[in-house]
Amino acid sequence: RAVIRLRLQQAFGVARLTAMETLRQPIALLLLTAAVLAMAILPMIVSHTLGDAARMIADSTLSLFFLLGLFLAGFSACHTLTEEARRGTAALVLSKPIPRGLFFLAKFAGIAAALALFSLTCVLAVLLAVRTVDLPFAHDLWSGLALLAAPFVAFALAGLVNYLTRRPFGSDAFGLLVLCVALAFLGTAFIDREGRWTAFGAAFDFRLVRAGVLVALAVWVLAGLALALATRFGTVPTVTLCAALFLAGLMSDYLLGRAAETSRLAAFVYAWLPNWQHFWIADALHTAEPIPWRYVARAGGYAALYLCGTLALGMFFFGRGEVRDGWNG
Repeated sequence: RAVIRLRLQQAFGVARLTAMETLRQPIALLLLTAAVLAMAILPMIVSHTLGDAARMIADSTLSLFFLLGLFLAGFSACHTLTEEARRGTAALVLSKPIPRGLFFLAKFAGIAAALALFSLTCVLAVLLAVRTVDLPFAHDLWSGLALLAAPFVAFALAGLVNYLTRRPFGSDAFGLLVLCVALAFLGTAFIDREGRWTAFGAAFDFRLVRAGVLVALAVWVLAGLALALATRFGTVPTVTLCAALFLAGLMSDYLLGRAAETSRLAAFVYAWLPNWQHFWIADALHTAEPIPWRYVARAGGYAALYLCGTLALGMFFFGRGEVRDGWNG
């Protein structure tokens, strides 16, 4: 029991430090701010939609969430291994009595926690953005202005806290932006577009939550891929390979779907490539049929199995590499 307790404490400590270090990176704050601002501004500049603004904004904001989330996953995974190896931080931690496999999995847990905060904020921002243009040729200023004000309020508060306490601006601004977007959602959940009290969430399309959960799962899968690749490659090759896997996975149905029925090689490659189409159901949002949670659960099972294989491969390479200015076999 004492050994198990020690291992859990070590894993929690590494995961917590990894999450904090990820949130302190300027790229994390930059991507989250870009996502929130773009989702707030898009409904206000969309025109000539022929009464289909809600569909256009839903597709655009979910696509933005997907793309920026994949960027954050790739850069975070690269930083947590490649950059720490270059600085000697990873070697210092591994000099302690902590198993390499546990260290690797704790690193992923910390990245996943940071990505969960990013995903939560993006899902709430998507809900607010789509509500802004839910009615044709009109804007819900309650949700639109609340979402637009969130980054400015968060940055002002983070700057004030930094001035008074000298706390890190980046991580505080990230956390405050998450809080401000959540407050913008809660503050408008009981108000309709005329400013009258209404039932909680009556003005929101909560099917978007299921679509957002699927995108968040895809972001986690790419983080696992990036972390496994970072055990053997530097930052630039890892990000490049992640981009290639992303593009190949998007086109896997078109490139390999039919060939997999007749070719074993095509079937093997098709099975191992991450099929991002499983996590993209934006088109289903605009049909009369609801998106079942059963499908979300099945996609979650696919993501979990893919992550298990990817992380196992990463642990294998990580356990046989030498930590010195990068990972060397």
